[in-house]
Amino acid sequence: MKINILISILAFVSFLSCVAQEKKHDTEGLWKNAVIDPVAANLARPTKVQYDWQEMERAMFVQLDPATIQEGEYDNGTTKMQDIRFEKLDVNQWCKAAKAFGAKEIVFMLAHSGGFCMWPSTTTTYHIGNTPYKGGNGDVVKEFAQACRSAGLKAGFYFWMPRPLSAGSDTNTVSYSQLDKVLTWADADKVFKTRFHEIMDRLGSDLVTEIWIDQPIRASLGKEIADRAPKAVVAAVGCVDPYPTIRWPGTEQGQVSDPCWSMLKKSSIAKKPATQFEADKNQTQEADDPNGDYWAPHEADTPLHDKFWHFRPDALNHRKSLEQLMDCYIKSVGRNSFLILNCAPMADGSIHPDDMKRYQEFGDEIEHRFGHPAACVEKVSGNEVLLKLDKRCKIAYSDIWEEYKYGQRIRAYQIEGHNATTGNWIKIAEGTSVGRRKIDPIVLNSEVDQLKVKISSSVGTPLIRKFQVHIK
Repeated sequence: MKINILISILAFVSFLSCVAQEKKHDTEGLWKNAVIDPVAANLARPTKVQYDWQEMERAMFVQLDPATIQEGEYDNGTTKMQDIRFEKLDVNQWCKAAKAFGAKEIVFMLAHSGGFCMWPSTTTTYHIGNTPYKGGNGDVVKEFAQACRSAGLKAGFYFWMPRPLSAGSDTNTVSYSQLDKVLTWADADKVFKTRFHEIMDRLGSDLVTEIWIDQPIRASLGKEIADRAPKAVVAAVGCVDPYPTIRWPGTEQGQVSDPCWSMLKKSSIAKKPATQFEADKNQTQEADDPNGDYWAPHEADTPLHDKFWHFRPDALNHRKSLEQLMDCYIKSVGRNSFLILNCAPMADGSIHPDDMKRYQEFGDEIEHRFGHPAACVEKVSGNEVLLKLDKRCKIAYSDIWEEYKYGQRIRAYQIEGHNATTGNWIKIAEGTSVGRRKIDPIVLNSEVDQLKVKISSSVGTPLIRKFQVHIK
């Protein structure tokens, strides 16, 4: 008798396992069919390089040069070489700061408008090798590469295309001192290319995942970047050689507007702009087009100290609060964008202790709010996703991830919560663009035990990579 009961139990367990396996196969089949949905076949899609970059989600930007010593934003050339010491500069501290708030990449400003190079460059005498830093034997770019490798971080770099004296003053962007004394655009191009190769010699193709080119409307680095930095996205507003593969959204608030689309018309960025201002307009969120044929996601940049990219004592009075930083995270990462947060070391090269503390607080709060979802369902195709909670609770955020490697298909959605007391379904959020991730704050005092995503408009079959919720 006992043996028969045991056999029956085992048979039933086997039956349930088969049902679950069959259901899993059905789900996988639906997903595979949705991926190849011909209706979505012509949507713009990210390259692997763009996809891998956006998956990092957060980066840190480091801005340090003689302007820091001058307590300004642009190097005016007044600092004597013997006074550029950076005696407490430790690139490992930069890595520690980046990892504290969950950044996977550091973008280092290597040559700004003043032309000071943080490595011994053959293009100028105005470089770190001609200062007292490490007895004249310093090469911060090499140190930076070694530190990133040791810390498991990717690296990016920012550099500025010199403006030749023959072009006159640039009144279209900002007022700055032209300390690079190049005469013609041909000279500027030669200096620019040489610096690029010098930097890549130090960093290595495997490490570089992002390149910022500032003042790039006359740049021509497409072949060089393709050859030497094939894993890097490029931020270069107004550049057509190469075309930018990521975009500046139009502000330095660390936020993007909702909706945020990763697409625009290629004809918009293919225009040869006359000025940098015109270039900005062609590529910011104003140019977003959900039906665009070119993929270029946004990177939302912001300083830790409001309006202060370089450190100066007064900047400490403008440090973003933790709540301001979380607002940036939700309105950048949580709106299909990428967040890059500035780090401004002090004149001695070290990071202020209170800044280090704020980076850690920021990382801890991201983990606290979004690192432990109350419930999650993954890899669901179709126009409706149901999420059941283990217990009734109040929801703080809904969190949808689209499988955007196959394009941004979702065009309109709403989220409903099942009121655990009344049994009614209540609309608690709605939107249009999803993309990599869409976080919606939920203002609802009622407890819910189920949630539902309804997609009312899409191009082809929607692909939900993940739908999760976070409780208060």
